[in-house]
Amino acid sequence: MPKETVLDRKVNIQTEILDVPKIERLCGNLPLSKQFIDIGDCKLYCEVEGEGRPVVLLHGGPGATHHYFHPHFSQASNFAQVVYYDQRGCGLSEYKESNGYSLSQAVDDLEHLRKALNYDNWVVIGHSYGGLLAQTYTVRYPESVTGLILVGSSIPAPIQLNRTRQYDFISDAERDRIQEIQRHKELPAEQRIFNIYLNGDWKRQNFHRPTVEKIARKARYEWKHDTNFNSTMGSEMRKVDLRGAFQNCPIPTIIVEGKWDLSLNTDKPEKLHAIHPQ
Repeated sequence: MPKETVLDRKVNIQTEILDVPKIERLCGNLPLSKQFIDIGDCKLYCEVEGEGRPVVLLHGGPGATHHYFHPHFSQASNFAQVVYYDQRGCGLSEYKESNGYSLSQAVDDLEHLRKALNYDNWVVIGHSYGGLLAQTYTVRYPESVTGLILVGSSIPAPIQLNRTRQYDFISDAERDRIQEIQRHKELPAEQRIFNIYLNGDWKRQNFHRPTVEKIARKARYEWKHDTNFNSTMGSEMRKVDLRGAFQNCPIPTIIVEGKWDLSLNTDKPEKLHAIHPQ
């Protein structure tokens, strides 16, 4: 039976607030090492899987976690050493602001992590906001990067983009129910996330309808961050302008975009490519 997609425009309203099913982390069943890496003023949660050239994964958000890269990147562990980590203030890493969360701090944290893991350099893969972090890191520490891969990446410049498509497939009834659930401030964050996803919020950033198990994992493990992290880093993102920074960049770069990535619109890939002409 074909999976439901946003194009089907099915409306499923849950009239009750449901509990989040208990479900284990995917990390628990994967053959990877787990450790907290001390980078000086903070400990970052880190996992390493496979052997070969090191590849580090930068999660999005701002405020998501490494968990959503599981189990997909286990395939890469057949030819590379895959490094998963939670950024400072996110997931299982310490929530230590130091002088305040910033993109500059996140860039330096990543470089401290590389040194702590004793890598001479690595391939950097950034998804969504993580792509912005990856590009900023590459500009500051080019000698540490042997390859740059941007997956559905944010643009590192104040460029005018067409409006987001993430609300195009949510019905009025679903929108009303989502807003109603969000007003239940007494609910734990993970319970609100679980229930708004069940009531159509999944259509913002997914093409196929996720299973209940996947939604539960997202709610429990994939959107965890310090109280002010998302708003602070969201403000930081708007300050970045790297136009011209990659004009003669010798670092091999791949841009990967999804036709149905609804976070932004179809004009974004071309405008991102213009920043990376090589």
